[in-house]
Amino acid sequence: MKLDYELISEILAKFVESEKSTVDINDFVELYEQDSQKLAHHMIIMQEKRLITGAFSHGSLGIDLEYREGKDIYEFAADTPWRITSEGYDFAAALNKPTVLSEIKTRFQKEGLSVVIDVAKKIATKQATKYLDD
Repeated sequence: MKLDYELISEILAKFVESEKSTVDINDFVELYEQDSQKLAHHMIIMQEKRLITGAFSHGSLGIDLEYREGKDIYEFAADTPWRITSEGYDFAAALNKPTVLSEIKTRFQKEGLSVVIDVAKKIATKQATKYLDD
């Protein structure tokens, strides 16, 4: 499955815009109903890059891979709280800068998440520096 940077941005926005310090699957009903497997896949990758984590001390997202009816299926544990990390906040802020997400989608879509995180931060830093210079 290809990484969907628009989905990643949408997931991070849910964390940032929440009035609570944690969120759970109930905050992602629309995305879950659209494609629960794609949502789970992207959230696990985001956890691996330390953008999000489980809110409990063990850090688990409560998303388990099960094998049913001849295929792998991600299952979400009910009411497992998640939180965004400081790295996640930084990446979310970078994605919200003008043109950053569109640049990623057009020029860096085939790159891995590590590269995209670095590029997004560099573009955001460049934009902020330009703002300071003006």
